[in-house]
Amino acid sequence: MENKETVAESPAPEVSEASNELPELERLRGEVEFLKAELEASKNKFLRLYADFENYKKRMAQELEAAQRNGKFDAVRSLLGTLDDLERALGFASVKPEDLIPGVKTVLENFTRNLKSLGVESVPGVGAEFDPRYHEAIGAVEGEDGKVMHVYQQGFRYGDLLVRPARVVVGNGVKEAESSEQSAESEKN
Repeated sequence: MENKETVAESPAPEVSEASNELPELERLRGEVEFLKAELEASKNKFLRLYADFENYKKRMAQELEAAQRNGKFDAVRSLLGTLDDLERALGFASVKPEDLIPGVKTVLENFTRNLKSLGVESVPGVGAEFDPRYHEAIGAVEGEDGKVMHVYQQGFRYGDLLVRPARVVVGNGVKEAESSEQSAESEKN
């Protein structure tokens, strides 16, 4: 009889282990399903965000292109007045050549005013301190050291951006009297 009891007791623990494993298996399946649903939701959220970002990039590229086009349009519009003024000046030159100079001066003033309205300013010229950020030295002459003595080509900047450096001649720090003495001494030697 003991053998029967032993045999009868053996299957009982297997049933309880199987019944313990079944809820654990169901719990794990439920957790897997929950994680799959969470992953799917995260994937959908990512795809929406990615699509929104791609649309944003396209919209920004279009807006940048439109802003550049509008900026060029405004610049061309403001410069057309200068073109009209030059055509009028040439028309008057054939009638009265002596009237050409005042007309060209007026055109230059209008053009400078148009550049200022676009935010373009001239770089400081004669008498200003030489600044390599805005000036390109093409020579040196007698005069105050480091000062711009002559401007060969006007420079321009747009805000902090340098459009074109001014081509200038800079003083070398030698005064005329010193220069005369040095040349006299060099002639003696």
